[in-house]
Amino acid sequence: NDTKYVLTATCSSTRYVSARSAKSFRTYAVEVTDEASLAPGEEVLAAAPDRELVLVIIGYPRSESSARKHAAGSLKFVRRPTPSDRERLKENERKQDVAVALCKEQVRVSKLAIHLVNCELSFSGKQYVFYFTADNRVDFRALVSVLSRSLRAKVQMWQIGSRDETRFFPTVGMCGRELCCNCFLKEIKPVSLKCARVQNLSLNPNKITGVCGKLMCCLRYETYEYGEEAGTDARKEPDDPDQTD
Repeated sequence: NDTKYVLTATCSSTRYVSARSAKSFRTYAVEVTDEASLAPGEEVLAAAPDRELVLVIIGYPRSESSARKHAAGSLKFVRRPTPSDRERLKENERKQDVAVALCKEQVRVSKLAIHLVNCELSFSGKQYVFYFTADNRVDFRALVSVLSRSLRAKVQMWQIGSRDETRFFPTVGMCGRELCCNCFLKEIKPVSLKCARVQNLSLNPNKITGVCGKLMCCLRYETYEYGEEAGTDARKEPDDPDQTD
């Protein structure tokens, strides 16, 4: 929220800017017109390939090569939310709260071994996506059927990992800053104990484990430089697959 870190992103030099969903951890490439001028942190409505509107938070301009890789699944900038859009979003929030309570009750009744993390309702109100974690595969077809009839909308259940669960909620890490995965990381890459060993860091779990219970993502940041200095190739696959997140 500090204004000195908010840089105006004029879209005349690039056709794509990065963005993340305002409700979930999903990231997108948003196609914009040359006339649009968007600032990082600004909420806008963008259209998905199926013409469904999505509320996203604008990030920074993407490079041309990165934009081409994500062009197939990109969104198109439509408009900034209007007062009527804001009213619909508030109504969707209320519907999501009701859906979460209903889902938790059905999970309890069905005795399913899942932990409901969050719920995302599409802008049109036609589709609910429930995010959950589970230790094993779960047959949730009966649950989806009950929720679809009760909510009168399409329902999807997405199983996610503990890292993605942490990305849903603003949290501060041991460094005192907002978690990297929550504020700027677009994808979570594997991290192993090799990253800590190359940098001669303590292998104390309390010092290298993040809020999610996995190895901290920031262990990767300087691993390659330390590896080059030591004359080792730190870009190879981790040699401890059983200790990789």
